[in-house]
Amino acid sequence: MTGTIRRVASVAVVLGAALALSAHVGTSNAYFEGPAGPYGIRVIVRTPDVIPGLAQISVRVTRGDGVERVTVRPLRWDVGLEGAPPPDLARPVAGDPMLYDAELWLMTAGSYSVHVDVAGAEGQGTAFVPVVAVAESRLDMNRGMAAALIGAAAFLFVGAMTVFGAAVRESVLAPGTAPDARRRTRGRLATSIGGVVLALVCWGGWAWWGAADAAYVSRIYRPSSTVSSMQASAGGSRLTLRVDDPSWGGRTWSPLMSDHGKLMHMFLIKDGDLSAFAHVHPLRVGDDSFTVAWPDLPAGDYRIYADIVHESGFAQTLVDRVHAPASQAGADVAPVTRAQAGATALARDPDDSWSTLRPLGDARADSYGLRSGRTIRWERDGPAVADAETTLNFAVMEADGVASVIEPYMGMMSHAAVMRDDGSVFVHLHPSGSINMAAQQRFASAEGAEGAGGPTMHGMQHVLAPENRVTFPFVFPEPGAYRVFVQVKVGGAVETAAFDVDVEEG
Repeated sequence: MTGTIRRVASVAVVLGAALALSAHVGTSNAYFEGPAGPYGIRVIVRTPDVIPGLAQISVRVTRGDGVERVTVRPLRWDVGLEGAPPPDLARPVAGDPMLYDAELWLMTAGSYSVHVDVAGAEGQGTAFVPVVAVAESRLDMNRGMAAALIGAAAFLFVGAMTVFGAAVRESVLAPGTAPDARRRTRGRLATSIGGVVLALVCWGGWAWWGAADAAYVSRIYRPSSTVSSMQASAGGSRLTLRVDDPSWGGRTWSPLMSDHGKLMHMFLIKDGDLSAFAHVHPLRVGDDSFTVAWPDLPAGDYRIYADIVHESGFAQTLVDRVHAPASQAGADVAPVTRAQAGATALARDPDDSWSTLRPLGDARADSYGLRSGRTIRWERDGPAVADAETTLNFAVMEADGVASVIEPYMGMMSHAAVMRDDGSVFVHLHPSGSINMAAQQRFASAEGAEGAGGPTMHGMQHVLAPENRVTFPFVFPEPGAYRVFVQVKVGGAVETAAFDVDVEEG
């Protein structure tokens, strides 16, 4: 019993780490908004905490009439359509004719794409929504069921021993004949031997159950472990993130692929008051290390969130912390091109951006003033509630109140990051959702989807019509205090705003 308690306690510790560090961080749910042929759809995939498990799929039709059928099915990255199960029909939700609901079994851990097909009066369209299926928890049996099963097992054990003894002692006797001393002795011996055999069978079953449980726990997702360090030099300071996980580069991992032309998107957020934010793109140095010039940010402790995606479509976020002392803060490195980047370890990616912000708690207003004099306004649609579908709406205005014209920033009209104040949740968002664009393109290309290799993949329609508004589909995974960082590019410069929000229990 003591061993069982220790095992459950150790599992709880492992789960706490896994849930705090899973990719993105704190949630593996996927949010997508974009086209499915002639239709506009919003897809929310709530992934199961255990594998095998049921994923909850929500499909909202945002554009298009006469929808007759919505189907969904999971596609594993190494199987494709030919090896996928038949599509499941999504059910219309009562009271909301544009919302459809379905459940899909994800049987093994790994990289999937949820194939969403919409058919109706305007034709048929398909969207691929990348999903990372990982075991994030272990379901404990409740005490009532455990007690009932133990009672049933004890009853069956005693009953089986009774049957063994009675069979040897009385099975061949005529009705009404009492067994003699010899048969009674043989019956007691059969009961004892049968009890020993049953005990060994039960012990073997318990050992097998323990081994299966340990094997499952070993498969619970843990992000690759990392080591971060700061190095000072004459030209400034640089941050190096090294992946020291034994499995890195092994046969279980596929190589990295670029997303928006970058192998890594790294976010640096000042711990505590969240008053500094950077979105930078380290260069790869060797097989396991990435380095980046430290941006002009104040000294302090920083949380590191580094997004990468493998060629299998599996996306993960590497998590670490680093301390930037005053002597190492504020490197001033001129932007360079990628061709020039190999010339110096301190080369700055031209898409790197950073900003100092109001401290946590000081940005609860709906408007945030930028250094340029512009304003970003959060057009909230009511209280924020955990596990509820919502849309984050933002508008950018010039100092004189005229609508700004947002420019593409790394192929998207805006980037956002949502972080819980304790760092347990971090999600990188685009107007197309939280999905990784490179992973989506990889799945679409593998299935020969039309336009899979073009620059206007799903979600890129946000680039085609410049305006001053951006929206992000999202679901706050749990209640608590959050900060939403919003990045837009106007007049050739990237600016960052921060908004604080308290998310209520759903």
